Amino acid sequence: MLAIPSISVLEAYARELQRTWLTGKVYSAWSLSHLRENFPSEQVVQFILFQVDTRVLHAMHETGMWDWQDGELTAWVGDFFSRAHAKVSITHVQLSPLLFNAIYHTLQLLTDPRSALTQFYFGQRPALTLGEFSFYSRYIHYFEFVSAALLSYAQRQSIPVIDKTLWQEKVDRILQVYEEETQESIEAYQRRLLEAMTQQRWEQIQQRWKKLGEEAEDLIGSVLSEDTGESDALLKNLFGTSPGEGGGDAVGSRARNPLLSAIDYEPRRVISEQFQTPVRRAETLRRFEIDAIPIHKQFVFIQRIFDGDPVAFRQALDRLNEAQSEQEARALVQAWATNKTDPQTLGEFEKWVVSRFQS
Repeated sequence: MLAIPSISVLEAYARELQRTWLTGKVYSAWSLSHLRENFPSEQVVQFILFQVDTRVLHAMHETGMWDWQDGELTAWVGDFFSRAHAKVSITHVQLSPLLFNAIYHTLQLLTDPRSALTQFYFGQRPALTLGEFSFYSRYIHYFEFVSAALLSYAQRQSIPVIDKTLWQEKVDRILQVYEEETQESIEAYQRRLLEAMTQQRWEQIQQRWKKLGEEAEDLIGSVLSEDTGESDALLKNLFGTSPGEGGGDAVGSRARNPLLSAIDYEPRRVISEQFQTPVRRAETLRRFEIDAIPIHKQFVFIQRIFDGDPVAFRQALDRLNEAQSEQEARALVQAWATNKTDPQTLGEFEKWVVSRFQS
């Protein structure tokens, strides 16, 4: 496997590709043909479509009028989306954040396929029916042979669900078989796909990653301090919003999915409507409102302090609004730190928290 770049490097590299791919290309509306003509990665196109499709899935689920445990229904919905893709019409403004999300997660898939695919399928629940697994597999273009092989195995063995344990048992063997059958190492496969996606030689990609790694601290600082007005999507999961089968989740339950968590469907409205805590007493002073934070800063705080969980971020703001003093608020911020927390981002967040008491 390739050496995995840091999150900050992948983010910066994805942003570079996003800007390069969009420069000088403006359509009244982006169609499926435009996407495929201009973006040299079918996986990126599929992840753009995934973000579009999940908006519809979310709306359908919220009505509560369909039995999402019905595998036949899942297949029908998948076929509908496949036909509807020919009618996709995305404005330039809408496309920009969708493209960044798609590029970023494609890079994750290419550089760390085991982790990325595991989170894609099982970041939400421990098991998927074959219908659900097949539905989500429609959006996987790179390493699609892993999903296809496991689905075929489950069907041959009459296994009704594919769970995380089965996946983890089989994925390494599937990768090994690929190398045996094709005489191509997985690392060579990764390099080949990266070169095709970026239109750059592997040596150039490595050099750019190294350069971005050296600049990582400056890049993080600039993201946190500049109000670019660019609407980066909040980290919001849409997987598993249908009733859970294998995991025993209740209808309407939600959890995190770190891979494709950057799907944006009017995040402020959804978060306020679905996850807002009961109204507190009128005399409570609300210093910390999510709307007071620029979207791109929300993105960084959620990703690097709250492990990609926007609900946890909103709950943290609620806790801060209960704090009676600056010292109490500082203690709360420090309590949220883990060994995965980026210290510079935590410092920026604490600085913002303190400023709210001083304003």
